[in-house]
Amino acid sequence: MSESGTGLPLSLRKKDIFFVLCFSFFAFSSFFSDSWHALGLLEGDAFWSRANRWYGEIAQDHFFLADHPYVRVNTGISGMIYGPFYLVLVYAFIKGKNWIRPMALVYVGAMLHGCTEFLIYEYWIGPPPGNAAIFWAFNGPYWVVPFLLGVRMWKPNPFGSASA
Repeated sequence: MSESGTGLPLSLRKKDIFFVLCFSFFAFSSFFSDSWHALGLLEGDAFWSRANRWYGEIAQDHFFLADHPYVRVNTGISGMIYGPFYLVLVYAFIKGKNWIRPMALVYVGAMLHGCTEFLIYEYWIGPPPGNAAIFWAFNGPYWVVPFLLGVRMWKPNPFGSASA
């Protein structure tokens, strides 16, 4: 690793653009979906309130729409903790900052645990989503992308060394 902890430029790591795009979207989703839900802002005519209810209706995600306390806690963690961290991940991937690796691996474990627990609650406390395809289209990436990030961050100096 170079003295600054900076790896190869993004232009030489074109596959990492996938992570930049995913984590940019995840930050957006955390701030404008999860935060709204966590703060109890699903009622009313505000655009993001209606957008969240629209998701719940088309996915037939009754657990989400029922405003269960567990979902409020889960979306609160996403909006207030993961949301800002996604911006740190975006920065680290764009700049090739190898120092992100330990934090990214902690995030991977936390996110895979949280998503698995969320899905257990969603399907067992239920009732399960009525439109599984829509539910998984919206929620599946939050399990798949952290898994892929774990694979990407597995080796030390995941972005290489700029001095190499």
